[in-house]
Amino acid sequence: MNLPLVSVAIPAYRHAAYIETCLASVCAQTYPELELVLIDDGSPDDTFEVARRFLEQHGGRFRRVVLERSDNRGVSANSNACIAACTGEWVHLLGSDDVLYPGKVARIQEAIAAWNESGLALVHADADAIEADGSPHVTRRKARRPAPGPDRQAYRWLFHANLISNPTVALHRERFLALGGFDASLPLEDIDCWLRLSAHHAIGRVPEVLASYRKHPGNSLRQRLKMVGALFHAYAKFIAAHPDLIPQDELRRHYRHNLKRLWTRIRGKQPWRLPGIAAAVLGSYLAAPTPADYRRMGDILYAALDRPLPAA
Repeated sequence: MNLPLVSVAIPAYRHAAYIETCLASVCAQTYPELELVLIDDGSPDDTFEVARRFLEQHGGRFRRVVLERSDNRGVSANSNACIAACTGEWVHLLGSDDVLYPGKVARIQEAIAAWNESGLALVHADADAIEADGSPHVTRRKARRPAPGPDRQAYRWLFHANLISNPTVALHRERFLALGGFDASLPLEDIDCWLRLSAHHAIGRVPEVLASYRKHPGNSLRQRLKMVGALFHAYAKFIAAHPDLIPQDELRRHYRHNLKRLWTRIRGKQPWRLPGIAAAVLGSYLAAPTPADYRRMGDILYAALDRPLPAA
């Protein structure tokens, strides 16, 4: 049976310590027909050289290899460039510090074929976590997961929680690019993109652990103020584009929940803003929040970070 070419895209940055392990996990995939696209985003360390040396020895594993180095442009722009450079219908997007299980690509592609879902744009699976040294990360928290299979209304749960494990993601290349890819103006590019895709296409979950997310001090999700501020901006953008997808009562509860998160993170940094946040909570009982309300609260967190605001 002739299997279709599947792409693996790695937007790499400052992961010289992890990139070889990442690439080795791609080489170990049981799916035979792979291409690899890796673009280093101007790393100040040896990420590109480590990748180049590894692929000099193992590049024959792939039907096609693209290895490039660019000026630094950020994770969103670099991810978009990687995916655009791929030629497979499906692109498995992988962080340069994360690791795939050997059957990851094969299992995702099997699910895509079995579902035969027209308009499918994203498939994801479950992931475990590892420490910087590769040892298992132990947690007692039980991760929430959406239902298995394709879902044409995935925005209903994505709007409340990003339950997509990024190392497991596979994207339909044309549908991803047609919606503009990742928005480089947003610091938290993934949830914005997943929400946009879910408003137009089906998203599917394979209920198996197929990758490992590496936890280390450089993870962007450890920057909690930045993360929550970016979420407010992503939510503002989504409800402005799709004002009727989220019911008004649900939107009010969602806004209050996130205001509580804002309160927790701002009270020790800018306590003079707390009365305004309290007023916003009370106001949400009277009227549903607007995109401007979400953006204003995100701006408060960006002010606490003492950094420029993202573009409108």
